[in-house]
Amino acid sequence: MMIIKECPFSEVRIFKFDGVNDSRGSKIRLYSAREFAECGIDFVPKEDVLYRIPRRNTLYGIHFQFEPHPQQKIIRLIEGSGIDYVIDLRKDSPTYKKWHSVELSAENQLHVFVPRGFGHLFRSTADNTLMIFSVDCDFDSGAQTVSFRDPEINLDIRTSDIPFIMSAKDSEAPFLN
Repeated sequence: MMIIKECPFSEVRIFKFDGVNDSRGSKIRLYSAREFAECGIDFVPKEDVLYRIPRRNTLYGIHFQFEPHPQQKIIRLIEGSGIDYVIDLRKDSPTYKKWHSVELSAENQLHVFVPRGFGHLFRSTADNTLMIFSVDCDFDSGAQTVSFRDPEINLDIRTSDIPFIMSAKDSEAPFLN
């Protein structure tokens, strides 16, 4: 059974699956087409990617894919912790440029479903974080990036004194306008 958490975007889902713990260890599902459909999630994974993130304060995003290859994602951690940000980038939406963050960890076992039209940013908050990133269509080399520093989005990225570790593409990403 899936347990759904509150989110200000009706299209985004923050959830976890019921697990089983006994003397042998634990078991948790990562995907259930039936339970997804029951919860209004139209998602069939095409590709799973494992990210090994050795250092905390590593930042990915804001990333998104629009037409002709719109992409949906599910993000979950199997080790470590981080903060996941979902940003509404649908220009015709009443919540355009609004965002929501959720803490993900191996302990809380939360998943985030990022639907089409939303951007996504992840920042690790622990060393040695392992993320499983599932997508419903292939990566488009023309995928877009928006600066996490964009003042119109105004992300509140809780940070320490440690500088971000990020790619040149993310560091040099343009603002929306």
